[in-house]
Amino acid sequence: MMHSILFNVYTPLPYGTTHLNKTLQDHGYSLVARQESYTGYISVLDNHKDGFRVMRCDHSLLGGEWFPPPGRETQLREPVYAIFVMLEAVRLVRPDSGSHADTHRQKSALVIHLSGLGIGTTPSALIAHGIDTTVVEIDPTVHDFATRFFRLPTNHTAIIDDAVVFVDRRRGKITYDYIIHDVFTGGAEPIDLFTLEFLTGLKDMLSKKGVIAINYAGDLRLQTASMVIRTVLTVFPTCRLFREDAGPSTAKAEKPTMSTDFTNLVMFCQKAPGSFHFRRPTTADFLGSQARRYHLLPQHEVDPKSFIHRHGQDIVRKNNSHVLAETQMQSAVGHWSVMRGVLPDAVWENW
Repeated sequence: MMHSILFNVYTPLPYGTTHLNKTLQDHGYSLVARQESYTGYISVLDNHKDGFRVMRCDHSLLGGEWFPPPGRETQLREPVYAIFVMLEAVRLVRPDSGSHADTHRQKSALVIHLSGLGIGTTPSALIAHGIDTTVVEIDPTVHDFATRFFRLPTNHTAIIDDAVVFVDRRRGKITYDYIIHDVFTGGAEPIDLFTLEFLTGLKDMLSKKGVIAINYAGDLRLQTASMVIRTVLTVFPTCRLFREDAGPSTAKAEKPTMSTDFTNLVMFCQKAPGSFHFRRPTTADFLGSQARRYHLLPQHEVDPKSFIHRHGQDIVRKNNSHVLAETQMQSAVGHWSVMRGVLPDAVWENW
């Protein structure tokens, strides 16, 4: 028993950690920190060959950043995942008619996470643009690691709480110009944060001309995705949907042999009715980042109508979220398949 506790690489004790790092170093990696926490096993890993650092929660990578070349440190490091950069495009939304909100006053943003804070890519950028930013993250270790190991700026309001509880408590009392809804739990969507009731609460917390960006990470072929998207379109009058990638061709997507279409889908929505566009980003919007230069402006638009009648017409409510349990399992398996291709097997199995 004592031998297993002291020498097991999965036990966060000095000898086990030393032995773990010897194994990881054979593959070009090293462990920076780890801790069992509220949402699972949280750890930070460095890749010394390619030069990046990532954060993990169980079988998911929550985010990462590239190390800059010596002497070329920038205000914000380049993110490993471009999807977090696309979420920043809430700042670029402009109504097609009427005036935009006052550009001279300081804007405010609410960033909702469930482990999805990751390394803090999106809130770090909002803070860099001078936006008064509030971050709601349920897992204190994720927030701590983002601050200590990924330079998440401390000049923000951190709320370590359940997002559902926070929104119920604060709706009607405060509003934000931007809301970022980015929650993720390894392929099994936190359905409580996609219900009609929760999204309506977020709408109540948007300013009159406010904009929300909702990131859905999952298999777009499954019932869960269709129900979530229909729910968002029910709550918000005007939305535009963008995939992280180009996705399968129409012909390929219709083939029954295509088993999964796991991706990030960002839904940009206005509180006010009417169509909108994205203004062209300027050099200042890029914050010196090549990733933002190429990925800030959303590119791969999806027609919302393609989800309206797919898998029925149900939406997600508090009293029917249990029906999605089966498809959540399929989505989680698909996500794990993607993750196993990102890092070597030996790293997943030991890290």
